[in-house]
Amino acid sequence: MKLFGKAEVMRKYKIVFFMVVVSLVAGRLSANQGGYFGDSTLYALSMQMYDSIRSSVFLELRQCGLQRAEAIRNAHFDYVFRVALLSYYEVRKEKEEYRQACDRLVRYYQEMDEDSLLYETWGRLPDCLLKWGDYVEAVLSLREMSAYAQRHNHPIGMAISHFYFAQCYLNNGQLDEAERHYRCAMGCFADLDVPGKVARCGFNLISILLVRNDWAGALALSDSLPCHIRSWEQKKGIAVNPVLRVQQAMYRLKIFINMKDAKAAAVQRDSMLYYNKVYADASQQEELQYTLARYERLVGNYSEADRILKMLVDYSLQQNNHSRIARYCRTLAEVKRLENLSAEAAEYFHLYALAADSSLMTNSNLRLERITKLFRLNELEQEKRVVQAEHKKACVLVVCIAVVSVMIFLICLLLMVHFYRLRRKNRELVERIRSQEEAEERAMEACTFVETVLPKGGEVSREKQLFRQIQMLLSDEKVLSRPRLGRDELAALLNTNRTYVAEAISTCTQGKSVSLFVAEMRVKRARRLLDQHTEMSLEEIGMACGFQSQSTFTKYYRNYYDITPGEYRKLVGSK
Repeated sequence: MKLFGKAEVMRKYKIVFFMVVVSLVAGRLSANQGGYFGDSTLYALSMQMYDSIRSSVFLELRQCGLQRAEAIRNAHFDYVFRVALLSYYEVRKEKEEYRQACDRLVRYYQEMDEDSLLYETWGRLPDCLLKWGDYVEAVLSLREMSAYAQRHNHPIGMAISHFYFAQCYLNNGQLDEAERHYRCAMGCFADLDVPGKVARCGFNLISILLVRNDWAGALALSDSLPCHIRSWEQKKGIAVNPVLRVQQAMYRLKIFINMKDAKAAAVQRDSMLYYNKVYADASQQEELQYTLARYERLVGNYSEADRILKMLVDYSLQQNNHSRIARYCRTLAEVKRLENLSAEAAEYFHLYALAADSSLMTNSNLRLERITKLFRLNELEQEKRVVQAEHKKACVLVVCIAVVSVMIFLICLLLMVHFYRLRRKNRELVERIRSQEEAEERAMEACTFVETVLPKGGEVSREKQLFRQIQMLLSDEKVLSRPRLGRDELAALLNTNRTYVAEAISTCTQGKSVSLFVAEMRVKRARRLLDQHTEMSLEEIGMACGFQSQSTFTKYYRNYYDITPGEYRKLVGSK
């Protein structure tokens, strides 16, 4: 049997103890409020988990909570326990592990197609990088997120991008740009019904207005936020959100302190401390204490203000945060001045001056470094865009060349097919022409034979007799080569009347005119010459057949055979 070590046994006892505490807290929450976010046990477990974030049982509690959230399909706590790992790495300042965990969660929510949770998770990376002082990396991460949101047309992603861009500008002291992005994000979140983010934008806008001494604007803005906080609480199914309530009271307290309204400030102080007892958010405690110190100075409780400010100065010295040291030393110096302790006031003013100079130099160098890095990165990105644009143009050009080449190939192919079909059609036409003329010659011979064997008393009309004479006459090459060969010339050659010639040709050819009949006889003669005399040119053949010009020869030949003499010769030659 395997024995457990003492450390292992103690660890298991701790987990059991935490689970018992969680169960008791969950039962109390269920009795009082009907459960938080749909499950009071998970709520209590999440609170216990975050309270033990620096201990070894954090990961165990997170795993237990995640398994339960997955089992009961509670989307809110599934997200809470998944992103809790980011908080764990943030507290431990394990930057690389934080990045990797955030990247995994971003890919997970991309696959799950959960836009809201995707950008909520993605936004935590630049937010945390800002806390660690990695301004440039935060901006680059935001640019990537913003580009993704625009590419996929995600309104929630663009709204969150505006929010965190505002955080970057605020961190860099660019208040105008920060205010513009906060207001844009606030409007987008209001349209998308994300009240929690509307409240966060409002709190940050109030801090900007306070820097500008715009007390009326800050107070009006703070008056508009409670409805959004209540809306968030109703959506999540909880009675109050102590974190948002503390922030609301704290920012209103700051406003009334600046306005020197001690009575209104006292109400907000009590509200702030009440909700802070419900849940003390670690990230808010330093600012909360400083606000309390300012309140105590306002109401004349200088000893309490002195105690709080000295505690904050010591904490800032440990953190080596010169801007905070300067802030607290100046306030402490003013408290000492109000107490008429001139020597101590001078000492703290001196410390304030030293810390302010150091902070100013540090911040100036930091901003210069940030601007230089971003400028260089922008240059590189611009160069990259130029290269990509040129590459895109080259790709478009290659595609166009390929398309044109394919089109030319297809056109050539179609032309080849067309010419092949045309050639075959023309060959068929040549064969048909020859067959037709052979049939006509056989028919003529048959008619001649019939006329010769007919008895003397047989009836042959005058028109047919005259038409046979005309045919015999035109079969003579010398006669047919005459350029002028109309009905007058035919009548003279046959010693007959020109009217009889016209009637005979019209009767026996179904209404053809003399000129058309003669032209057809010329064309038939030309076709035989094209077959038999390849050495003769087209012009010589046309002249031999009585055509006065090459164009007239081509015209009548095409009208009769549906093909030009030249095309006919090529087909006969290729065959």
